[in-house]
Amino acid sequence: MVKILWGIILLAFFLIILAIVIKPAKNEALVNNQPVPVPSFSPLTSSFSLIPSNSPKPVVPVHSGRQAHIPILLYHYIGGNPNPDDSARDNLSVSPEKFDEQMGYLSQNGYDPITLDTMVAGLRGIASLPSKPVVITFDDGYVDLYINAFGILRKYGFRAVAFIPTGLIGTKYYASWEQLSEMQASGLLSFESHSVSHANLPSLTKDRLVSELAESKKTLEARFGVPINFIAYPNGISSEQVQEAVKTAGYIGGIGTWFSTTQSEGTIYNMPRIKIPGGLSLLDFAKRL
Repeated sequence: MVKILWGIILLAFFLIILAIVIKPAKNEALVNNQPVPVPSFSPLTSSFSLIPSNSPKPVVPVHSGRQAHIPILLYHYIGGNPNPDDSARDNLSVSPEKFDEQMGYLSQNGYDPITLDTMVAGLRGIASLPSKPVVITFDDGYVDLYINAFGILRKYGFRAVAFIPTGLIGTKYYASWEQLSEMQASGLLSFESHSVSHANLPSLTKDRLVSELAESKKTLEARFGVPINFIAYPNGISSEQVQEAVKTAGYIGGIGTWFSTTQSEGTIYNMPRIKIPGGLSLLDFAKRL
């Protein structure tokens, strides 16, 4: 029994000695409290060159020079959307009843509709402006301008400006040249350019851009016998290059669709306007002025 006990003790001692001998040495860096070097890897992005975007930065209008509070209202249809396949335009349709109500509000609250020529002359200090000026504008020259809006403008004696894409006049949904001439002869409607084909002007070649600006101006001046001084950019889209081309073509100003009720000398080639959607309440209409 004693021999067995001693045998067990000797075996245990032998195993302890063996464990000490074969135990792996600690990492020298850890023993000396030195940081362990971390393998370095190049990030994935370093293997690729990032391609810069060639898209031009959007032009941000900045008010400068003489300024005045002059809301320019933007209408399209005065009546239902005549094209049921174009549901995107449903929101642009203002009923004749709502339009009459809005014009009545302007009349009752002392607003004085003026032309763009008068507005720019006022901003340049050439002419005086009324105390509560407003500019009423229509884009595209749809036939309901003649059928619905014209009579309401006569009711209040209000002047307005309509922007005409000359290549579309007399075609489906658009007023005829005879209807435009009748409205112009009344002294209440003046007509300005909206290009020839309602093209996206910044996307055009230089030659096509020059043609769209020059031909629409030439056509309208020949039809109405008056200078055409302004253009509304189709869909409100322009660029620095487009605005320079507009100046070169002999226009006094250009009109966009960004929101502001302030007009200034610094934004004469990108004037802001207030879109009037069909579902706007009279209270919200008043708040936009």
